[in-house]
Amino acid sequence: MKSRFSASFFSLLLLLSLVVAPSAQHIVAQTAVASTEAYSKALAEIEAKTESRRNALGIPGMSLVIVKDGKVIYMKGLGYRDFDRKIAVTPDTQFPIGSATKAFTALSVLISADQGKLSLDDSPKKVLPFFKMYDPDADKGITIRDLLSHSSGLNRTDLAMVTGKLNRAELIQVAAQAKPGAKFREKFLYQNIMFTAAGEIVSQVQKEEWEKWVPKNIFKPLGMTNSSMLIAEMLKAKDHSLGYDYNFDTKATRLLPFREIKEVAPAGSINSSARDMAEWLKFALSGGVANGKRIVSEKGFEEWLKPQMKRDAAGKSSYGLGWFIDTWNGKKVVQHGGNIDGFNSLVAMIPEEKLGFVMLTNVTGSPLGQELMPIIFGSLTAKPAESTVPVPAEKEAGTYRIEAAGIDIGVTWADGKLTMNVPGQPAYTLERVSGRKYKLAGAPDGFFITFGDNTAYLEQPQGNVTMPRVVGGKVVAKPSEASTAARELLGEYVGPRGGKVAIKQEADGKITFNLSGQMPYTLIDKSKDVYSMSPLPDAYFMTAKRDASGKQISVVVSQPEGEFEFKREDKSAKPTIAIDDLQAKAIAAAGGEANWRKINSRITESTIDMESQGVQGRSISWSKAPNKAASETKLLALGKEIGSSWEYFDGTGGGQALTFMSGDNYSGTALNDARNLADFYSMLDWQAKYKKVEVVGTSEVGGEDAYIVSFEPKAGSTFTEFYSTTTFLLLRREGINVSSTGGPSLPYTITFSDYREIDGIKLPYKTVSYNIGMGNIISVVKSVKHNASIDDQIFVPKKLYGDK
Repeated sequence: MKSRFSASFFSLLLLLSLVVAPSAQHIVAQTAVASTEAYSKALAEIEAKTESRRNALGIPGMSLVIVKDGKVIYMKGLGYRDFDRKIAVTPDTQFPIGSATKAFTALSVLISADQGKLSLDDSPKKVLPFFKMYDPDADKGITIRDLLSHSSGLNRTDLAMVTGKLNRAELIQVAAQAKPGAKFREKFLYQNIMFTAAGEIVSQVQKEEWEKWVPKNIFKPLGMTNSSMLIAEMLKAKDHSLGYDYNFDTKATRLLPFREIKEVAPAGSINSSARDMAEWLKFALSGGVANGKRIVSEKGFEEWLKPQMKRDAAGKSSYGLGWFIDTWNGKKVVQHGGNIDGFNSLVAMIPEEKLGFVMLTNVTGSPLGQELMPIIFGSLTAKPAESTVPVPAEKEAGTYRIEAAGIDIGVTWADGKLTMNVPGQPAYTLERVSGRKYKLAGAPDGFFITFGDNTAYLEQPQGNVTMPRVVGGKVVAKPSEASTAARELLGEYVGPRGGKVAIKQEADGKITFNLSGQMPYTLIDKSKDVYSMSPLPDAYFMTAKRDASGKQISVVVSQPEGEFEFKREDKSAKPTIAIDDLQAKAIAAAGGEANWRKINSRITESTIDMESQGVQGRSISWSKAPNKAASETKLLALGKEIGSSWEYFDGTGGGQALTFMSGDNYSGTALNDARNLADFYSMLDWQAKYKKVEVVGTSEVGGEDAYIVSFEPKAGSTFTEFYSTTTFLLLRREGINVSSTGGPSLPYTITFSDYREIDGIKLPYKTVSYNIGMGNIISVVKSVKHNASIDDQIFVPKKLYGDK
């Protein structure tokens, strides 16, 4: 009935942003640092935290470079560039930087504008006559500036891109067939192909391929001698990294094939090293000057880092030309990440501090870069605040905890002095330096402790640490201003497509935003009713929405892919139907249990329209009782077959294969979800098959009232279904497609309509699947065959891509 197994394929298709551990040893190779004593303590702390998170996130290797005041103060390779052979990363190891390429593309446009060969406000059609947009207003008004600022109104049209079957001009034409996600210049929507078009414009006006022009006109004057434009070129370098993904369920590190993206090179093809990217940082932090020579005009440089497209209504988060522009502690942050098969990068700067860093890693989709921003910026710009109010020394006595090490530190007051007691070490007398800051007498130079309200800040050469006070064996967390303001938001919320989220208060007092399948995000005040979502970047934030009376009624989550409103759930309304009664009516509406039991297999053929991608398709799916399922999809664009996918569950194991990207053998939650989806008779006995099923309320689906039913499997992800209050047919399903690797866990929605009777049961002949990466995918059934003989060899894995 639900026809939902093959739908997971579309949600798992890579959100190829090009943008946003095992027992690997701590390896530091070929260090090249121009550090000074002034930064040594902070850098030691940064390295310790980076290594801790690298290992926790299963990142085989990475390189990190930090530039301050025009000098490299830190540059190291950490871990392995070749995980199997244990070959260490160095500062000269080349990594793909993904969408951090976009700033280079924007710069190539600005330099061309300086030369009078184009204007930011020219129409792309002036150079590319075949350029066209689906929306008439966008087609008429779009400029090169719009291409570089994600203001076209088009969401990602990455599917045709990742198949590797179309050339640059064809990919631009496919984007023209995609239905926009917003009106022209209405909202920020991240778009790779528009950057590809911008790079092609440079190629045409410079009369040289973009891939050849950039090395001559950007790499060379900046002194970037170890950077390349394509994977094929990177592989010629002796020191280059392999790419991996890490499975958090199995703890396995898997080698991935390289992805060559020549046809969309301006969107994300550059490869570079920490040493070379240090020169890029110096250039960007010096106002566009490299080695004493101005590369781009002052006007062009200003345009490069100037907000061009708002990403929130207040304009506090925006996009420049190839750069995200946000704030951190009131300071302007300019940054851009990159993500491509097996690799993840981040370039981030605070221009007013002349501070920036580049992180290059060899794992897909790591959050490490966003975690490093507050660590690096905080360590190199912020100082521990000292109290101006005198505090008697005896008030500092107590127990403080180093949470990362699980060690409690005792501070005692006796005989007129404070003493610090560290397990296994001699007692240290604390000598006041100023305010609430004390030196550890008897310890080596560089050890200090600064007391705060319920915390103590320990400075030490190997890394500084904040220690919370412990009372009665429990950490005392003084509620922050953010937590106090956010308490009003506590509760459960229902999303625009029925998905649920919760805002909770944790044991330490923090208020967190919780979405199934993802980590809790701590809410921190940005302004009235606006909260950042730590550790996500400023591009992700939440706004509390109020009615005319000022009552808080919903929260709106803003992110690069769009805005999503979650309305506060009304717990006062009790279900108007018992769950057993609803199930009985739903089974009867679908044809009755007796008719369903007569069917033991199904072959379904459908057509597919990925309207947000400009891509069409044909699919065939096989289902066999009790729990075997498989589906094959052929993808078409501009009348050409551009790729195919295969998804299966054989009763025990399952997975996915594609012709254009690395597949996945399901494990953990993903495997349990595949098992649940493949259950041929899942609708016939909810109580036996699920841990918990309950009617949680009512909602409207397509103008029709519906019962909301929450399903909690015995193993796997929770999901929600909506059943009509009049026909009792299934109208919609909401859930999360989880990823065991660094890939995104994407919320999805499937709506069901056009029910038709066949062989005594009713099936939906039209489904619309939605997720933020792919947009709407409309599937229309063309034929259904029941009780057909299906060989079990159908339900087997396939190898379609270069997986190893």
